[in-house]
Amino acid sequence: MKRLVMFFTAFLLASTTIFAQDEGEGSSGGAGSGDVLIEFTGTPFNTGGSILNFTEFRGRYFLSDIMVPRLGIWMSLENNTSTPDVVIHDSEYRFAPGFEYHLTADGAFRTYAAGDILLRQRILSRKSTTGPTVLGSTTVPSQTNQSITKGYFDIGLRLGAGAEYHFGSRFYFGVEVGFELINRTNSEVFVDGELYQDKTKGNFANVNVANSFRFGFKLL
Repeated sequence: MKRLVMFFTAFLLASTTIFAQDEGEGSSGGAGSGDVLIEFTGTPFNTGGSILNFTEFRGRYFLSDIMVPRLGIWMSLENNTSTPDVVIHDSEYRFAPGFEYHLTADGAFRTYAAGDILLRQRILSRKSTTGPTVLGSTTVPSQTNQSITKGYFDIGLRLGAGAEYHFGSRFYFGVEVGFELINRTNSEVFVDGELYQDKTKGNFANVNVANSFRFGFKLL
């Protein structure tokens, strides 16, 4: 819930500034060569009860009216003390450099096809002063729970299509959907410094709705 409030606060502050600039400068609609755009993406799916879950901060640069490189960034840093002697660490980092090719680039309404290289890492640990310390997982592994959640490193490809509408010359709203192909390397698991489980690897594909809603503004 705190992430949702922070997202909408930042969005409303940015929108107020942009609309004020539009009133003074006039509006031509759309975006073009040399423009730098900043956007926030979110999804109403798999949010755990929230209306909209913030999923990525993204920068876009218009090389021309139809060619747009972009970079998406997201991170989460969490340290929870589950009991006085146990600290659970769960961090995730995601970087997604990509490129858009705009199919419709006339006026305020635009459509595009996009591709991103996805780099993602999740780091898990359980540190205790009275019990086992675990690296690579937040669960103390045993022979009866071999399918525990582990940290991982992902490298993959995201392909998608989107559309956006520009309100004036500064602010826009859009949607994007697609799919992703991922190669995942699950982390080794150590218990008190001793290797308990080796790395494992696997491939999978997902429908990608993480960035289904997009809200942005022209920075330059």
